Amino acid sequence: MGLRVRLVEPRPAGHNVYDLAHLPRLGLPLMARMLADGGHDARVFCEVLSPVDLGECLGADLVGISSTTATAPAAYCLADLLGAAGVAVVLGGPHVSFRVDEALAHAPYVVRGEGEQTMLALAGALDTGRGPEEIRGLSFCSERGAPCHNPPRRRCSQAEFEALPCPDLSLIEGHHLMGTKPIMTQWGCPFDCEFCSVTATFSRAVRHRRPDQVLAELAFLDTKRVFFYDDNFVVNKARTTRLLQGMLDTGLTPTWFAQLRADAALTSRARPEVDHDFLALMRRSGAAMVMVGVEATTDEALAAMGKRQSVSTVETAVRGFHDHDIAVHGMFVAGLDTDSPGSARATADFARRLGIDTFQLMMETPLPGTRLFERVSAAGRILSEDWSLFDGHHAVMAPARMSALELQLEVLQAMKQFYSWSSIVSSGLAGALGRLPHLPGAPRPAASRHLPALARAAWARHWEDIVPLLSTALPRGARARVGSALWLPALRLYARRQLAAWCRQDRSRAHLDWLASLA
Repeated sequence: MGLRVRLVEPRPAGHNVYDLAHLPRLGLPLMARMLADGGHDARVFCEVLSPVDLGECLGADLVGISSTTATAPAAYCLADLLGAAGVAVVLGGPHVSFRVDEALAHAPYVVRGEGEQTMLALAGALDTGRGPEEIRGLSFCSERGAPCHNPPRRRCSQAEFEALPCPDLSLIEGHHLMGTKPIMTQWGCPFDCEFCSVTATFSRAVRHRRPDQVLAELAFLDTKRVFFYDDNFVVNKARTTRLLQGMLDTGLTPTWFAQLRADAALTSRARPEVDHDFLALMRRSGAAMVMVGVEATTDEALAAMGKRQSVSTVETAVRGFHDHDIAVHGMFVAGLDTDSPGSARATADFARRLGIDTFQLMMETPLPGTRLFERVSAAGRILSEDWSLFDGHHAVMAPARMSALELQLEVLQAMKQFYSWSSIVSSGLAGALGRLPHLPGAPRPAASRHLPALARAAWARHWEDIVPLLSTALPRGARARVGSALWLPALRLYARRQLAAWCRQDRSRAHLDWLASLA
């Protein structure tokens, strides 16, 4: 007969750097497609796109809630509410996979690890009235309320991964709001950084989809912008080369963004020079920006976290990306055991000297399942178990060489330093001057009447009014050229505003007060 299944991805609390990107994680739309193919009625609510419809969830036979560590409190709250109303709830995601007994206090079922097949088996068991005892990868509460943990499910093989359907974005409520569409080409990562939960969840065994499968999904998505959700897009450069060349050959070249390591820009570790052929292929196939996990600015710190890259590799890579007109979003970590007061601001200086376009500085956060969590937990250095604070924006771990309050304030200062008004204005001027030959000349008489309003908006820093005014004042071609000149200052301005919004919210001030009380 089939079940009515509703799947939910809660959003993180408060303001964060991801607010601009309306991107759901892909586990739930993949699971929803598999459930639908199995005869169930499945829909997904992703709170970054659309509010959760409580009526839909209360009327469901089964509600699955997937959470990261930062969204675990929201997931537990919803599970408690639905459970009190008699709805069967199953929790999944990277956090509950490593905090199973904690999760079972809020829901009768918990899916551990790679949970797609486990979820499908659970829905089938509930639909036919069978018990959950034989479902691998599932934990559940017995009739007496005792936690029961079935044997783990073996990880998905390469053949099984290729056989998975594409995540069905159309099953997500509010999917039409996604300007950029997400796509994932592989699971797992061969590296093993101490702070990362990816290998704990998906293992170090990389399973990938064939290039022809990825091309078919790109054709189906039919979108102008794509984000490759892989934690490390370039694991096997030969495979990535075949995919990018296939994109060019088939004309499937949307503007794309991806996360990758700095050494992807190099020929090889044995030949650490820029791989210009590969970067040129990236650019021709649509690469606009890469998110590079730089993490630290000293070789000592990189070695300590198991990053297996050097600062010189990062410097060479950033120059190489820029030589091929690919922007770089630098992702850094503060609060490492090698850090001291002033390290965060030194990191911001490093990013600016290197010409990194946008800058992300997160505090080292011990996520359950990671070697970092095990190490600092054993040392008694975890300061809080309010999981909503485990988002990289809040200091939750005692640093080795400073107080947690010093770390929090240092990171805020470093972010303000990078996203200063001078950096915003200078990037705007650089973009305009660099594209001066291609920008429109004197405005047409019909557009001139908008110049006073543009000047007033700029003087008052009402930046949100400028884009609508430009859209009215300029022809389409000119708007596109102006947009290409001003995208970087616009992104930097957004980051500055998000930082200010974070500082203003009550929970941020309460966290700072709490850190001060510890100091």
